Amino acid sequence: MLKSPFFSLLKKEFYSVWRDKKSRSVLFLPPILQLFIFSHAATLDITNIKIGILDKDNTEVSREFQRQIKSSKYFGKIYNFDNNRELINAIDEEKIRVGVYINNDFTKKYKASLSPEILIITDGRHTNASQIIASYVNEISTNFSLIAKSGKNAPNVEFEVQNRYNPNLSYHFFIVACLMGILPMTVVVLLSALSLARERENGTFDELMVVPLTNDEIVWAKLLIPVFFGCLNGVIILILAKLFFNLPFMGSFFLYLISLLLFLLSVAGIGLFVSAWSKTQQQAMLLTFFFMFPSIMLSGYTSPIENITPKFLQWLTFLNPLRFFLVISKGIILKNINYYYILLNFLPLTLLSIFTIKGSKKAFKNKLE
Repeated sequence: MLKSPFFSLLKKEFYSVWRDKKSRSVLFLPPILQLFIFSHAATLDITNIKIGILDKDNTEVSREFQRQIKSSKYFGKIYNFDNNRELINAIDEEKIRVGVYINNDFTKKYKASLSPEILIITDGRHTNASQIIASYVNEISTNFSLIAKSGKNAPNVEFEVQNRYNPNLSYHFFIVACLMGILPMTVVVLLSALSLARERENGTFDELMVVPLTNDEIVWAKLLIPVFFGCLNGVIILILAKLFFNLPFMGSFFLYLISLLLFLLSVAGIGLFVSAWSKTQQQAMLLTFFFMFPSIMLSGYTSPIENITPKFLQWLTFLNPLRFFLVISKGIILKNINYYYILLNFLPLTLLSIFTIKGSKKAFKNKLE
C-alpha cells in the first residue's frame, strides 16, 4: 500500500517542499517570529459594544443609571436579563461583551450616600476589549456620581470587575489563542498556493499529468502536505505558548487538533485554487496576501465582528474560515467551551472545507482542459 502511486506522490510532495528554499523558508521561522512580534505589537480598539444588564433593584435611580449606559456612544445593542444564569450564558455564547449586575440595595445606598456598588462581568477571552469596556463603564459611573442631589454631589458609584476565563486579563492569552490559527493558516495557504505554480516554473507540470493517478488524487496530495506542515506548526506554537506565555489549555487537545485539521483543509483548498490559476510562484504569493490580510481583518481578531463597518462586511465574515476557528481556538484553550458551541462553529468549517476543496479540484481540472 505504501508503494502505491498516491503515496509515492505524497513522498515526492514532501521532499519538494522540504528541498525547495522558497517553500522551506516559510515553514517555521516566520510563524515563530510572528508569534513573538504580533503578541506584543498588536493593538485593538472597539465601539458598538453589546452589553447585558441585570437590574435587581429596578428603581428610578437604577433605571437612570441604565439610561446613561444606553445613551453612551460606546454601547450598541443592550439586553436586559431576569436572572444571573441568563446573563452568564449570554457572555459564554458571546452574545454580549459585558454584563452589568445592579444589586437590590443600589438605591438604598445611593440615597444614604453610602456609595452603591455594581458588578461588571467581562469576557476575559477578549482581553483588550474587556479592559476598554471596564474603563467605559467606569467613566459612566463617574458621570452618574456627579449628578446633583439636593445641591450636593451624589455618592460615588463603586464597581467590581469580574473577568471570566482570564481573571488576570493576560493580553498574551487572547493574542496567542488567535495566533494559533493565523500562523498555521499563513504557512498552509502559502505552501498550497506555491505547489502547482512551482511545478510550472520547474517544468515538471506535464510530468505530473502522466503519473498513474486520478486528478482527485493529485489534488489531495497537494492539499495534505501543506496541512501536515500547518498542523506541525500549530503544535510547535502551542508548546512555545505554554513554555513562554504560560498559556492555559482548558479543553480537549484532540478536539482542538481535529478542528485545526478541518480549518487548515479549508484554507489549503483556497491556496490550491490560487495556485491553479497562477502561472508563477511570485503571482501565487501576491494573490495569497490578497486573501490573508482581509481574512485576518474579518475574523474578529483585530476588532469584534459587530464593530466592522460597513454592515455588509459582517455578512462577508460568514465566508471566512478563520472567523469560526478563532471561536473554537479561544473557547477550547481558555474555557473548555461546551461541545454545543463547538458544533455551531464546526459545521460552517465543514461546509467551507467541502466548498473550497471542490473549488480547487474544479480549478485544477479546468486548467487541464
